[in-house]
Amino acid sequence: MPDSSERFSGMSRRDYLRYGVTGSVALLAGCSGDGGGGSNGESGGGGSGTGATFNVFDPNTGGTAPANRHLNPWNPTQNGCWHPGANIFDRAVVHSPATNEGYSIIAQEWEMVEDTTLEFRLSDAFTWHNGDSVTAQDWALQFDIGLGILAAQAEDGARPHPLVKSAEAVDDTTLQVGFHDTLDESWALQNAVSDLAGREGRGIFTKSGEEPWETWKTRLEEGDDAVLEEITTSNEPTLSADTVGNGAFQVAEVGDTTTIMEVYDDHPNADSIELDEFRLDLYESNIPTQPYSAGEVDAAHTGFPVQEDLQSNLPEGHTLFRETLSTNKLFAFNCGHEVDYETPFSDPKVRKAVCHVFDRERLPQLLQGVNRPFGWGPCRVPGNILEEGNHPAADWVEDFTLYGQNDTERATELLNQAGYEQDDDGNWLSPDGSRFEINWMNGIERPDHQLLQRNLKDFGIAINQEQVDSATLDERRTVGDYHVMPDGSSANGITAMWTLDLVPNWIQSITHYQPERDVPMPVGDPEGSNGTKTINVEEHIRQWQITGEDQYHKELMWWWNQTLPEMEAMFQPDAGAYDGGNWELDAQDAIVDGVDDALYIAPKMEDGTIRYIGD
Repeated sequence: MPDSSERFSGMSRRDYLRYGVTGSVALLAGCSGDGGGGSNGESGGGGSGTGATFNVFDPNTGGTAPANRHLNPWNPTQNGCWHPGANIFDRAVVHSPATNEGYSIIAQEWEMVEDTTLEFRLSDAFTWHNGDSVTAQDWALQFDIGLGILAAQAEDGARPHPLVKSAEAVDDTTLQVGFHDTLDESWALQNAVSDLAGREGRGIFTKSGEEPWETWKTRLEEGDDAVLEEITTSNEPTLSADTVGNGAFQVAEVGDTTTIMEVYDDHPNADSIELDEFRLDLYESNIPTQPYSAGEVDAAHTGFPVQEDLQSNLPEGHTLFRETLSTNKLFAFNCGHEVDYETPFSDPKVRKAVCHVFDRERLPQLLQGVNRPFGWGPCRVPGNILEEGNHPAADWVEDFTLYGQNDTERATELLNQAGYEQDDDGNWLSPDGSRFEINWMNGIERPDHQLLQRNLKDFGIAINQEQVDSATLDERRTVGDYHVMPDGSSANGITAMWTLDLVPNWIQSITHYQPERDVPMPVGDPEGSNGTKTINVEEHIRQWQITGEDQYHKELMWWWNQTLPEMEAMFQPDAGAYDGGNWELDAQDAIVDGVDDALYIAPKMEDGTIRYIGD
């Protein structure tokens, strides 16, 4: 099963809000999942009249009981805005990172009406579950609170959000989102419909004129110092059978281990949904493959593919979805920029040398059908996209430095250039004459890291393996007290991997790379026959966002390949699965395979559905 990125370990509340992490510090005890049994036909709701219940594994990572969850997008603890919130609330547009395109739900059209303004025109056919219309004012209120939270947290003179400036409801069905700078439309859309300070990207949760939303907005505007803590800790509104959402399903029952939702008959797409109940079942183990293989649930959002020795247990109609989504597994180096600790990897030559020593060809024999070797040069592109070969990046990377070939001759050249020498016993010595030893923080469970360590030892480099808890890991990587560590990065699309919050902010904060570097030119020529080009990573990303020109992306990929703050060693498909013998997930490929909420999104769409096809 895919393991989660290590990006969120030990983060501050502000970071949790910025990146929208959900979960609880307490695990739910005694949740056996009380069955589900799959497609039991005991629905009492509306919908198609099939009597079919679609049972889905509840992936709430904190183990919070449904009855204890809330629908406040800005409190990450015990948050239910994703599960089940994304099923009972609709969003204006769903953005597929796989295609970098938007697909209509409530918003029927959108366009850049000015260089810094993206306008959305909403359908008037969507209603809250009490019959009130969903309006642009509802959505604008959510922007106001999210941006207000960021403004309260921002340093003096800093932008609350790096790109989004404001949102205004022009009328009941028109919303305009303003940006600080000119943006290419694809980047503007991605940022307008993504999380701001919490879970805003999962739906429109705020209803104009209702509490606590209106009071929170007013107090933020007035600069009330106490309101920030109140918003980010409030458990209101709670998830219950009285929840008033606006999506294709409405809450019917909430228990300790189950959430049952019925088709909302007044949803514009209700007639195309060919099931009656959508049920989430929570399991204590949080391992979706077990109840799925046992037939207790019909589907799971994530956790696939499984190891080869488990594949025989899967249902006969086993079908994968979310197949475009993946996670890259990396070697992360402490590059030493503005840290107080010594690191041999402050020199890019040493980073390159270590990556050349890696023997990728020996990796497949250590894997078990889940992870796959990353067979391209480091480039910060999803492995699945490179494997498909349809994006221009798949052609560009052919000219990149490959590494991972156990090229000890090239590694020797680079280390010698960096001042390292080998003694008569084959041991490498640092420029000061001491034994070259790498302090390796964690990675015992990662086959790629264990293989690289073995390669380096065979090459004459000493390894000091340390295993620390998550809090220590977070503290030490933040201050730069390590040499090498494992990292995992969601790799769900080209642009999603190059956001301003991610590369110049997060990755720089844990790898401590130099934000501005000279890289050899032209792209693909490590010898630099045309000299070098100075690349400021943040500015290059901004120019890509403004112009939409591929050249900026190509040069950023080359910067990654030549400076190596991290190196991709493996990638892992991050798919979900459903019992295709009894169910059909019908929507565009960009939805079925390209968004993480495919099970929730498909029934919301005019051309999508989930249908029961069993006996």
